[in-house]
Amino acid sequence: VPLSTYNTGLGEDGAEILDARDGFAVVSSAQGSVDILDTSFLFGIKRLSRITLDTTSGTPNSVAIHPTKPYFLVALGSPGSAGKVLAYGLDGVFLAEISTGIQPDSVAISPDGNFAVVANEAEGVDIGDDGGPGSLTLIDLRAFDPATGNLTLTAQLQDLVSQAGTPGFSVDRTDGIATLPVDNSPATLEPESVAFSPNSAFAYVTLQENNGVVRFNLSTLERTYFGLGQVNHLADLTDDDGYNPVETLTAFREPDGIDVTPNGQFLVTADEGDTNDSSGEGGPRGGRTLSIFNASSGALVADTGRQIDEVVNAAGLYDLLVDGSRSDRGGSEPEGLDVTDFKGLVLAAVGLERANAVLLIDITVPTAPRVVTLGQTGTAPEGVKFLKRSGRLYLLTANEVAGTVTAFQVVIRP
Repeated sequence: VPLSTYNTGLGEDGAEILDARDGFAVVSSAQGSVDILDTSFLFGIKRLSRITLDTTSGTPNSVAIHPTKPYFLVALGSPGSAGKVLAYGLDGVFLAEISTGIQPDSVAISPDGNFAVVANEAEGVDIGDDGGPGSLTLIDLRAFDPATGNLTLTAQLQDLVSQAGTPGFSVDRTDGIATLPVDNSPATLEPESVAFSPNSAFAYVTLQENNGVVRFNLSTLERTYFGLGQVNHLADLTDDDGYNPVETLTAFREPDGIDVTPNGQFLVTADEGDTNDSSGEGGPRGGRTLSIFNASSGALVADTGRQIDEVVNAAGLYDLLVDGSRSDRGGSEPEGLDVTDFKGLVLAAVGLERANAVLLIDITVPTAPRVVTLGQTGTAPEGVKFLKRSGRLYLLTANEVAGTVTAFQVVIRP
């Protein structure tokens, strides 16, 4: 149920990634700013302050609020260059900064607040330039505390090793920017999104272009790689008016968003797609699915098949996918993802970048995920975040092209 819309006033690229805690939210803009929001009254979200950033090290790609302390992190990055993570108080006061690997694309903080993990995407810079090796940055937050005056951040760069030949990783795909083969060597590994196990023991990071996930043990620093295989379901693969799912889509999932179920047993991915075929000519990509995997082994449990585009079409939104021209690419393009439990259910919220909508998917039975409803957002939702307050469940989406944040209440009806 839609409640309200906050408008950054910045227009396109004005609201990309958000995080929320208690009565606060922070939302990043690729234009070079972060808005700190008062979300205590979701029918009327207000801006408390706007931080204008020095974008010498890149644009803000991600934000994360500490679970217990009054500060947040923002990752700044650009292709081909080392980036930074900055720390700010929720009052907008700058606290500290630290360097990362090449082009940090996302940052997340463990549930216990002890560590942050940064996914350094290192995507291609230009034709023939792969942008350098993807990596992870582990930031130690245990001593960092504005209340005590300890404002020193420490970090370790964690390299990734080649996954060439690893089962389930992508093959015969081409990078969309550098137009180079995705051979799953470190130079073509591209970390995207980060999620943590509920006990803070592991971080899970999607390798979107590579069709994989790396599980990062925060104690031993061990990295384990899962190849995610392919989807196989009917889809509309022809650009024309209407929705006609008569062709079989066999494609690597290429996940963007990731989360872990509250019991820690399953990984959940939003399978957007972001590569071209082996000739670099485009063609169908991405799973167009939500997928569920065993968090220990990486084994596939289930995916949503063609449900996502079916529900989008039933809502009359499929023809809005850039004038119907996305069928031969990624369809509705599932991107941002968040998972929560509520009233005995396990729910996933998935932002659909091309359909201008957010889905609720019931994953209470992991072997049978079911898309249950859709809410319209502003244009191109990317960041998605559940909130629980006073026995109620809410949802925020950051709508990148619209430059807005939409607030919903999730109502469970018999």
